[in-house]
Amino acid sequence: MQASLNFSESEKKAIIAFLKKFPSLELKTGHEEAKAEIGGCVVTLYKSGKLLIQGKNFEKAKEKILAEFKGTSELVLGIDETGRGENFGPLVIAGVLGETARLREFRDSKKTSNIREKALLVEKNILGKKLVEISAAEIDALRASGKNLNQMEAWAMNEIISYFEKKFSGFKIVIDGSPLKGIESKKAVFLPKADDKVVQVGAASILAKNVRDKSSDKGERETWKKRV
Repeated sequence: MQASLNFSESEKKAIIAFLKKFPSLELKTGHEEAKAEIGGCVVTLYKSGKLLIQGKNFEKAKEKILAEFKGTSELVLGIDETGRGENFGPLVIAGVLGETARLREFRDSKKTSNIREKALLVEKNILGKKLVEISAAEIDALRASGKNLNQMEAWAMNEIISYFEKKFSGFKIVIDGSPLKGIESKKAVFLPKADDKVVQVGAASILAKNVRDKSSDKGERETWKKRV
């Protein structure tokens, strides 16, 4: 029985200091950064920022850890996409606005099972969401008009950012991947593998994957070989 939480690079120092308050355990692999016993559970911090809690009382240990870091939360708009490299179906871009402390259990959809269940949990713990779905037929039509995937993504991300900026303020913007031209907001930060480092981006990844999985659009993209 286990649970996992996610912490950013800037939070790892505080996590390590917290784990030092408990009996330390031997590190077993080069991927592990700190390990301790909390309430009879083995708690391991990995270099990726993942915190794995294993043991019969994992829920109690998880709540103890979450309570310790509840006050360090920040508001972030995380953006991610799924379906870009597929030869069929839609490209889905999702934006999730939420507090870090409420989303620590979510990470990259490619490392997540039970996507539908996780998507429901995401929606219960966020302040808002915005999804843009571009069908296979629309992708082909846009490419025929001279647009490429990067431009489609940039347009969708601008729509998502604009939606939240009209309703909220004081949040950071983190987008998974390498920088794209055409992003209008100067606050937007691109971060490779953000879906595994920033919980809001991980949550967006889950919502995007859930929408794509449920989509009735299974049409083949005639322009699939044009990867960009």
